[in-house]
Amino acid sequence: MRFRPDLFLRCARGRCPDCGAPEQLTGLATIRDRCTACGMVLRRREGFFLGAMVWNYGLTAFGLLPVLLVLRAYDWIGFAAAVWLAVAVILLVPWLIHGVAWRLWLGTYYAFLPEQLPSSGRRLDD
Repeated sequence: MRFRPDLFLRCARGRCPDCGAPEQLTGLATIRDRCTACGMVLRRREGFFLGAMVWNYGLTAFGLLPVLLVLRAYDWIGFAAAVWLAVAVILLVPWLIHGVAWRLWLGTYYAFLPEQLPSSGRRLDD
C-alpha cells in the first residue's frame, strides 16, 4: 500500500478524487452525494461516514480544545469563559467543519486505496 499525496490534496481542496472536478462541496457543512462531472458516488454505503466523524472529532478535540486549555493555563481567560467557549466549540465546530472533515476523509481513503476509484475499475454505484 502506497500513499498518494496527490489524491489527498485533490480531495482536501474540494475536488473529486477520481476526475478532479471542482466544487464537490455544496457549502461549508455539506458535500454532494455524487460528482457532477463523472458521477462517482462520494457518499458511499452505510458506515463510510465514520471516517469523516473521526476527522471531525480529531480536529475539534485535538485542534481547538487544547487552545482553550492553553489560554486557561496562562490565565488569559477565566474559568467560566473557558467552559462557555468549550461548550460553544463542542456544539458548533463539528457542524461547521463537517464538509471539511468529509473532504479530508475522502482524501485519506482514496490516497491509501487508489484502486477503489472508478477509473481503476470499481463500479460507480458502490
